[in-house]
Amino acid sequence: MPPVEGQAPPGNPSAAIRDLLVVAAVTGLAFVLSSVLELREWLTEVTHPLEHYQMDELPLTFAVLALALAWFAWRRWRHAEQELRLRVQAQRELSDALAENRLLSQKYLMLQEEERRNLAREMHDELGQCLNAIKLDAVSMRDMAQGRHPEVETAANSIIDLSGHVYDVVRGIMQRLRPAALDALGLHDAVGHLVGQWRRRHPDVDCRFEAGGELADLGEVVNITVYRLVQECLTNIAKHAHAGAVAVSLQRTSPGEIRISVRDDGRGMDLNAKRSGLGLVGLRERVEALNGHLWLRSAPGQGLEVVASLPVPLRQGDPASARMPAQRSDAEEPAAAESAANGGRAG
Repeated sequence: MPPVEGQAPPGNPSAAIRDLLVVAAVTGLAFVLSSVLELREWLTEVTHPLEHYQMDELPLTFAVLALALAWFAWRRWRHAEQELRLRVQAQRELSDALAENRLLSQKYLMLQEEERRNLAREMHDELGQCLNAIKLDAVSMRDMAQGRHPEVETAANSIIDLSGHVYDVVRGIMQRLRPAALDALGLHDAVGHLVGQWRRRHPDVDCRFEAGGELADLGEVVNITVYRLVQECLTNIAKHAHAGAVAVSLQRTSPGEIRISVRDDGRGMDLNAKRSGLGLVGLRERVEALNGHLWLRSAPGQGLEVVASLPVPLRQGDPASARMPAQRSDAEEPAAAESAANGGRAG
């Protein structure tokens, strides 16, 4: 682990040798000056008239004081070195604990997303099919009772409407658990679909999305982290920002890095104020679990920008220079994303 900033590492031999050379040089210079100026004779001449005050004993006293100060400095140096070693050891242990915590957080997020995926699949396969069967049975009942049993026909229509409403609710839950477009279409179109849905729910807000660079090889963990980050930011904007314009940007700034920015022109926030919500805390944990960084840029009344930088694991065989980024814009919403998000609904 690197030494503490502003302090030399303990036990540095080159620094010790340099300091000894300085001490030797100063001592030799003092001896030469004393010989040339005959300081000893001058001190004897000056202090001789004051011998009854024992002033001639001061040189020896000062010599003892200098030795005592040297011993005191040595003791303090040993103590400081010991404290520095303990501090470096504590920092190393803290760094190891932080790395383990990040690894555990990353594994926890992966397990959480896997559980969400399985739960969404089970809801689609089991609950979705059951609701579809209920709807088909109700349609059959309605057709058989048409014109002969009005009360049965009315009840069947009610069942059909209710089953459709329940399926819409279940589909929304599945979409929140695991975005189907992310698996079917990739990160760019999935985020574009997410922004498009948010734009339809908030037509009075000018919401724009742009992306640049290669976004197809980021990996599962990075993809879901980016998607969740944009999703959480848009949710927070809808709840708290009162914004008139929102800009979402994904940029592959280098082969090993992707930068995400979500900016609004809402009421902003005081970054120094204590916050009780867990949304930004969760975002920071997600980003830092991947060894990324997250910044907030805001001031009251001046909007908020959330910027995150994530490292991208390079695949083996990739050249050092990645493909040049091709700028893409989401002016039009991908129709395929809509069909992927609605996929699996029968009847």
